[in-house]
This record gives sequence, structure tokens and C-alpha cells, in this order.
Amino acid sequence: MVLFCNRHIKSLLLAVAMLAAGNGICNAAEVYIDISRQRSAQITMAVPQFSMKEAKENMKEDADFAAAGQKTMEFDLLFSGYFSMLTDQAVLGEIESKTADTHRIPWDIWKEAKVNALVKADYYALPNSQIALETYLFDVDRHEQLAGIRYTGQRGIFRKITHKFADEVVYRFSGTAGIADSRIVFTSKVKGNKELFIMDYDGHNQQQITKVNSIIMSPEWAPTGDKLLFVSFHMKRPAIYILDLHSGKITALGNKTGQSQSAPAWSPDGKSIAFTQAHDGNSDIYTVNVDGTNLQRLTTEDSIETSPTWSPDGKKIAFVSDRAGSPQIYIMNADGTGKERFTFNGDYNADPAWSPRGDKIAFTSMLDTRFNIVVKSLDGLVEKQLTADMGRNDSPSWSADGRHLAFTSTRGGLKQIYIMNANGNNQTQLTNLPNGASGCSWGPRN
Repeated sequence: MVLFCNRHIKSLLLAVAMLAAGNGICNAAEVYIDISRQRSAQITMAVPQFSMKEAKENMKEDADFAAAGQKTMEFDLLFSGYFSMLTDQAVLGEIESKTADTHRIPWDIWKEAKVNALVKADYYALPNSQIALETYLFDVDRHEQLAGIRYTGQRGIFRKITHKFADEVVYRFSGTAGIADSRIVFTSKVKGNKELFIMDYDGHNQQQITKVNSIIMSPEWAPTGDKLLFVSFHMKRPAIYILDLHSGKITALGNKTGQSQSAPAWSPDGKSIAFTQAHDGNSDIYTVNVDGTNLQRLTTEDSIETSPTWSPDGKKIAFVSDRAGSPQIYIMNADGTGKERFTFNGDYNADPAWSPRGDKIAFTSMLDTRFNIVVKSLDGLVEKQLTADMGRNDSPSWSADGRHLAFTSTRGGLKQIYIMNANGNNQTQLTNLPNGASGCSWGPRN
């Protein structure tokens, strides 16, 4: 028996149908990691080559798509941190060949290979540059199918389709949505200026999205994922602007004072913006509504305050201040009251980024004359350095699930964008641009 549950994702023009052997595939996921397995033990996953169906006119192109889909799926699942991967192609091919004619799952053979779960996919080339991908998730330990989804769409969104099923796999095993279908914004030099670029979370599909012919800094995703904040010098003085990603329209944030603005940060509800503004030659933290109304000054000390970041519940703001003689991170209530120092180790701590889970803050710290990424828990009991001995590392930005970080590093020469798990594992370079890349911000799930 096969069930179909229709879903439509309008922004993708993507048609999705659920394929299942059983009657529970459209219900909430069972959390296998929490219930059935020890959390500390990774699940061994296998992703055999995607099989090609009905590919006639563009055999090589379709074969390349199918091969890229498998590699994309493997990367997504491995980087999630929940899985280890069986990647030996000889072993994968041998197991697949034993039941190629029957289309049955050889549970015992996969189990002998110490595989706990299996992702399979059939790739179809359709008319009018359309493709379809039928994706399946199997629990080898339980001998059962957990999910089956058929995606259709234009060839250009094939990687996005693959990311979406990878996120489904993560959800099925963890109960938490994955982040493979998310994007990262950053800046890079273009003809002496700095412009905004967007890419998939794994570094693919890098695109320039602004042409303001100026210096752009500090991009920041809106919680809704449809807008960006950034600072630009194209009107001479640094000011904050909002870019609508659907229309391409750029709007200046209200600045009736004419003062320099920098380091903007969206509130979790998307209604307010915290930022730094100069006042009588001194920098302080302010908040303002998105429409430019209700400007509030939160700090008044005779010191430099900058780089605000909101707590996920919107009740607190972390920021950087040199009031103690060197840049350190402080936390205050969202109305400016109750300021307390947060960092004490290191001579220079900056770039705070509050975890979406609310339990820790990532930041840049100068330790032994080198800048590295550090994560500290809100209760102060855990403080861990994530990078070491690999150039200058700064500008951390959390993924939506709070399990990963994007950051910039000069370990290869020019500053480029990297990602890693929140424990420092799987540090992976995403950009390799001739003019470098900086100022990254990891967007919400699409």
C-alpha cells in the first residue's frame, strides 16, 4: 500500500509527494536517537549511488546530477553530526548488486556491514528540463521504511531537493529539523568595493546580490529569511540598510541624527534592530523599530560599546565594551538595565553570537596573541576553544539548530568562510574567492 500526502513549496515551484509502505509516514517523527539509541553513539548511514531512471537525451548530464546528489547527501548527513558514513563505493556497489533485480532491501547484508540506516534515491529525467527524485529512508536495525518522498522541479534546484531530504532524514532520527536547506550571506571584494554574496550552506551556488559600488559590512539575516541587514558607506557615512531578497529593494534604516551606524542585529521577533551609533564621538548600543521609530539608547558609559546580539527569547542583549580597559563581552536586559560582564579569559573578546538554543555564546577571543573562536555556556561552567594554530579565526555565526557555526579564517592565506560543528569538529572551507570573503551570517532554514 502506498500513501500520498501532497505538499507544495511555492517559492521553489517544487512538487512533493510522500511515498510510504505503511500508514504512519505523514505523522510526527519518532525520535530514534533519543529513544532507541544512546545519544553518544553515531548512527552509521549508507547512501548508495542514486539510480537513474528514464534518462535518454542527456545521459551524461543526468549521470552527473545523480552522482552529485549522492555526494551532497553524504556531506549533509555527515556534517549534521548525528551520523557516520559508510563511503566505500566497492562495498556499497556489491551490496546493491545482490538485489538489483528484486528491488528488495538486503537487511542482513547491510547489518553485516554495520549499517544502521540507509538512504536510497531514484533519479528521473522528465520533459521540459524537469527532474524527479524519489527518496527513501530505511531503518536497517528495525527492517522498516521510515520515509519516502518524491520531489519534482527544475534541474536547477536539484541540490536543493537533495538538501531537503537530508533535512528530513535528520528530523526523522533526531526530532529536530536539519539545516542543509539553509544559506549563508557574506561580503567579498568586487573592483575595489565590498558587495554582498549568498551561497548554500555547503558553499555551492555562490551569487553576488548587491551592486552598490561601495563598502558593505556586517550582513545579518532577518529571522524570516526574506531580508538582510547590512552597513554600507555608499552615502559617505556608514549607515544601516535593509535588503528585501524578493524584490531586491534596499531601504535605509531611519537615521534622523545623521550619526555613524554599525553592527546591526535583528531581534528574534523581527520587529526591532539593535545597533551601534556614534554619539559625541563615542559609540553606544541603541534599539529601534524596523520602520525607524522608537529609537532607544541602552548604554551611556564613557566607553566604546558595539556588536550587540540578542538572546533567542529577546529578553537579553550581549555586546562588547572596553569599559574594563580591553574589549570584553557583557550581557544586559533588552531595556539596557542589569549590565554584567560575561568574559574574563583573554585580553580581547569580541564578535558575540548567541546560540539559538539560548544556552551559550560564541565569540572571538585573542589567546596567546592569536584570534580564535571560543564558546562559553551562559552559566559559565563550560568555556571551550574551537579553533587553534590555524591563522586568525573570527566572526562566528550560528546555524538555526544551534549545532553548527560559520566563521572566517585566514588559515589558507586570504580570509575565507568556513563551517564547523559546535564542538569544533568537521571544520570545512566553503569559499575560495581570489579577493577573500568575510562578514558571514548563517540564515534560517528555508
